[in-house]
Amino acid sequence: MIKYFRLSIYFIISSLVFSSCQSPSNSKLEIDGSKLNKVHIPIHRYGKALFEIDTNNFIAGVGELQDEYSLFLGENLDKPDKLAPLYQYITDTQLVAISQYVREIYPSLENLEDQLSDALARYNYFFVKNYDPTVYTYISDLYYEKPIIIYDSVIIIALDVYLGADFTKYRSLGLPYYKIRRMTSENIVIDVMKVLYQQSIYKHTKQKTLVDRMISGGKLMYYLDATLPGIPDSLKIGYTTAQMKWVEENSSNVWAFLVKNQLFYSPNYKVQSNFIEDGPFTSGFSNESPSRIGIWLGWQIVREYMKKNPEISLVDLIDSKDAQIIFNKSGYKPQ
Repeated sequence: MIKYFRLSIYFIISSLVFSSCQSPSNSKLEIDGSKLNKVHIPIHRYGKALFEIDTNNFIAGVGELQDEYSLFLGENLDKPDKLAPLYQYITDTQLVAISQYVREIYPSLENLEDQLSDALARYNYFFVKNYDPTVYTYISDLYYEKPIIIYDSVIIIALDVYLGADFTKYRSLGLPYYKIRRMTSENIVIDVMKVLYQQSIYKHTKQKTLVDRMISGGKLMYYLDATLPGIPDSLKIGYTTAQMKWVEENSSNVWAFLVKNQLFYSPNYKVQSNFIEDGPFTSGFSNESPSRIGIWLGWQIVREYMKKNPEISLVDLIDSKDAQIIFNKSGYKPQ
């Protein structure tokens, strides 16, 4: 058994070692619904079940959950040293308050189940897989560093990290607002598919230049186009409406800046990161600019490359090790 997260969390896994700008039409990613082997994926609400236990009848209540949630509870629940931390967990006043708020925000998870079922059906279609995970949600005590856990055929979602930007406890964590505003229900399926990509699809290649990192990020975003076609671009990349407008209106200026300063092939990791990593804005441009402009440009490059090379599949794209070929053959240059 492996303990996860903070000491204040009793979390044991056993048996395991809308805003504007919709995605542009791409016939390569459009799928006849009849070709999707869509299977409904139910979500098991471990957190909800746990905090609904009658603490006056605690041992019996835990026993009733063991079959469905043995992944978390393990065996030998009759041992006091195992039950005591669990009891402390579900009677912690902060966790009780958080769990109540989670139930208010998420009285039902039917919409999330539908989103995950569709996204994973598309994932299986494009990558010729038969991935049929068991999905759980739980109360993590605001473990924002890793809200999605994927291990083999198990997906675990920390619902308390997706309570919306108005949830006041997020501010007490010292998180910047650009992160808090993405801690919403709309981002759950996006984050799940990103983690699945990083763990199961992503090909590790040497990334020496800004172009290498731009194309790598662009591949991820194009994968999201394929698996989440109904999600607006702004949500997929995490921009506000104003930020989307800024990057669309100023992309040619950013491109000219990169050319003028010879940054496309800069080996300077810190310089590259200014255009790749998350933040409130991109240094060197106005405070209205979004961060990760390099990822956005890489996304447009990859889209154009795939449009001009219809024989290239999504798998071929991700398997490609030469970012320079994609960059050159795309012919992309913002106007």
